[in-house]
Amino acid sequence: MKKKILIFLMICASLSTYAQQLTVKSVNLRPQDARARTNPRDDAKGKKCAIIRVGVVGVENLVFPDAVGNVERSLSEYVVYVPDGLKSLNYKNKSGQEQGSINFDDYGLEINSLASYDVVFESEDRLRSAIFSIQPANATLAFDGKKVDVNKDGIAMINKPVGEYSYMVMADGYLGQSGTVTLTEDDISTVTDIILEQQLYPVTINVFPQESTVFIDNVPYSNELLSNLKLSEGKHSVRVTASNYQDDERSITVKSSMDPVYVVLKEAKHEVIKHKEERSRTNISIRNAFYITGGFAFTSASNVGNLFDGKNAFDFGLEFSAVQHFGGIFALREGASIGAIKSNKNESYIDFAYDIESDSLKWMWRVDVPLQFGVSLPFGSYNKHLFSIFGGGYARYIGLTDISESEYKFPDGYAKRGDVDDYIFDYGIRLSAKLDFSSFTIGADFSQSLNDLGFSAGVNVGVKLYSLGKKD
Repeated sequence: MKKKILIFLMICASLSTYAQQLTVKSVNLRPQDARARTNPRDDAKGKKCAIIRVGVVGVENLVFPDAVGNVERSLSEYVVYVPDGLKSLNYKNKSGQEQGSINFDDYGLEINSLASYDVVFESEDRLRSAIFSIQPANATLAFDGKKVDVNKDGIAMINKPVGEYSYMVMADGYLGQSGTVTLTEDDISTVTDIILEQQLYPVTINVFPQESTVFIDNVPYSNELLSNLKLSEGKHSVRVTASNYQDDERSITVKSSMDPVYVVLKEAKHEVIKHKEERSRTNISIRNAFYITGGFAFTSASNVGNLFDGKNAFDFGLEFSAVQHFGGIFALREGASIGAIKSNKNESYIDFAYDIESDSLKWMWRVDVPLQFGVSLPFGSYNKHLFSIFGGGYARYIGLTDISESEYKFPDGYAKRGDVDDYIFDYGIRLSAKLDFSSFTIGADFSQSLNDLGFSAGVNVGVKLYSLGKKD
């Protein structure tokens, strides 16, 4: 019997809800609302829609048959896209009851494409919405003496009759806030923004030496700020630095009652820079290093005599080098490289590297000994990387591999091996640029022969084998 009575009461309550009469409170143009232009929709004729914002409190599940696409509902407002030139807006609830229509001619309005309008309904019980936007979102809201749910975005809505109501907002680690909200006849909703202030507790940090720099959560604090320090409850990072002392890093837990924090720095065995951000501009530390690199170059040989074809060749090589640093940024580069040169045979005159019997190219080999002077500029955190520029000279020996007694082609006939030279000495100027990224190196070289053998330009990559010693 009790169950039947309960079901009867629920049905009555449901019918009462659906039986609420809606009256139009106001209809207006919203000239400042740009949503119809920024988020447009097309109607069935391909024209841009207008937007009607329908505000109503305490009535859910309204349906608008004239809507184009989905109707969006947010709190006490429906956003309805309608066709251009709509004369009346029909509405009803999902049960099919409370059918009604708004004739816009009665309000002197024309529904135009990309325009926005506002319709406010008054329900029979004349409810109003109190809307709260709260930060932090996990706060607790009490309204008119009762707890109210707050969603994950910190939004809460309460529907009440016209009147004045009290509220209180609380959250762990924050100062509470209370006040009153007045719901009026004129406005169907009232929005209250609340941002709670964090609860701060006094913290005492004593450091030695006194001229130390203190960072709390990576923010530097002056002595004046430290004397009146207040922090929020929970864990915080503390870092203390000073010249000629080792850094001290630790985590502290702040609470309502806590003991003073004492930090005594230990003397450093070597120079310690205050903090990481200063290292790249206060200390230059460059080590001597050995390198092994490989690369290729394009060679333009304008007058190589018996050895080249008079035009160009490609050079592939491997170089071992050492870089010694002195005087801060100055450097001396020395080493040796070996390589192979392949000439082309497209010219009509002599090419010593061209074997007419096999109709193939011969490979030449060479040995270089460069000696260069330059500068190395460190960059990056902890000066891990270097940019270097060098200039100097080189000496080179070039020879031909696989020499046989076969004939070689000359413009005026053929000659035996003994009629031509199979080697040549060269010397000249070399300019180099190099980038070191930790153990990886990449560079470019340009060489100009002083023995009328033209120039060459190439690139190389390699590794730093190891560093030795330290130069400041």
